[in-house]
Amino acid sequence: MSAIGKDTPADVRSIQGQRPPKARAKVTSRFLSRVLAWAADMRWRDGLAIAFTAVAVAGSAAVVAEALRENDDTVVILAAVAALLTVAGQTAIRREMLQRLAESRKYWFRSSPRGLAEVDADLQLMEGNSRLASLLAIDEMDLAGRRLTAFFDDHDVVGIVTEFRRLLDGAVETIESDDLAIRSDNARIWLHWRATAVRRRNGNFEHFVITFEDSTQKHLAEDAAHANLAELEKLNHMKTEFTSMVSHEFRTALTGIQGMSELINGGGMNPAEVHEYSGYIFQEAERVNRLITDMLDLDRLEAGKMKLQMIPMDLNAVVEGVAVRSSVVSSNHQIRTELGANVPMVLGDSDRLVQVITNLVSNAIKYSPEGGEVLISTLFAKGGVDVSIRDHGVGIPADFIDRLFGRFERYEKSPSKVIGTGLGLAIARQIIEMHSGKIWVESAEGSGSVFHFTIPAVATMPEAKRPSSQLRAVA
Repeated sequence: MSAIGKDTPADVRSIQGQRPPKARAKVTSRFLSRVLAWAADMRWRDGLAIAFTAVAVAGSAAVVAEALRENDDTVVILAAVAALLTVAGQTAIRREMLQRLAESRKYWFRSSPRGLAEVDADLQLMEGNSRLASLLAIDEMDLAGRRLTAFFDDHDVVGIVTEFRRLLDGAVETIESDDLAIRSDNARIWLHWRATAVRRRNGNFEHFVITFEDSTQKHLAEDAAHANLAELEKLNHMKTEFTSMVSHEFRTALTGIQGMSELINGGGMNPAEVHEYSGYIFQEAERVNRLITDMLDLDRLEAGKMKLQMIPMDLNAVVEGVAVRSSVVSSNHQIRTELGANVPMVLGDSDRLVQVITNLVSNAIKYSPEGGEVLISTLFAKGGVDVSIRDHGVGIPADFIDRLFGRFERYEKSPSKVIGTGLGLAIARQIIEMHSGKIWVESAEGSGSVFHFTIPAVATMPEAKRPSSQLRAVA
């Protein structure tokens, strides 16, 4: 699409269309029509002044003629001087009136806070003020002769030309619109313009007068309002889904706890069965506890009320503890650690970092096939301690990775539904960022995932011999 509309046919951009050659009038006819138009447009004051001058000149001519017959040179001279003075006086008065009118119009035109332009029937700018030049990023002297439609896109020009044709034909008195204009520097602004036709007393068209206002901020505000409304609707939808999800998980967990408790209370079960059912009850209770903890943590994070207890700590020790507990909970997965030697201390909140690592390991277990391995690694690099959790699960598609750490976001395109609220990773991201760290994921659909986070190191630990790899599994 052409920026200045050069490709649009001329007859589309002209509101008068193409003039046939036969329509050209002869010079005398054109002169006569102009004289008649001038006479029809003449105001009564102008006619009175012309009539007064004509009478004065005629009277002076009569006096001169009589004086010539009587050979009175003095009278001839006086009459001629009187006629000349009358004509000169009327001319001077008329010139002064026109000059004052022009100065008044020029002052009004140039001092207007709005963009102003006079445009002919071919939509060519006859004149424009400095405000219009500023809006269009063009020199004021270069406005005259430019076509108005050159500052609009071609698809807008068709509608603009149609409206001006209606105004020229007298179908409407004014037209106005909001259009995206193209400045000379190729920047785009919204212009609200309003046009009216100036006509002579006989009704013939003279020119268009157009006012322009910059409405860009209004459109930006409207776009922002629409975007905010869409975001609110999205949040409302997500919260509705979250409420439904939480209600379902609470109901599922409580139903399981209630049913297994009734079986235990009913008696007739051997100790092994009681032990197995109590383990199920414990797992369901843990799930309810995680739900409540996630909701409370999210509320505190949104309100800015979560406070961290920052102390020097060893991330290797934190990873060791999470690995041991995860091995007990998940009997069908191998939890393995590869801890970097001489990993330095970091400044952090031990409880919150345990929460982050536990959440990442729990997700790795949920999305891994039965018996899959989950590897937790630590490494000192680039001034920080990197903790990574690798699984061999379903992986995450590239178009979902950017959404993964958002609130209520969960990837559910796995063969089996994975239970969760979609809050864990959002909470993990905020906790890591509160530690001045960074969290991200490397994944491909069908190839597993590796979640990383880094925490800045504050000190180097003394050398100590640690096992570089440990394997924990419960058959």
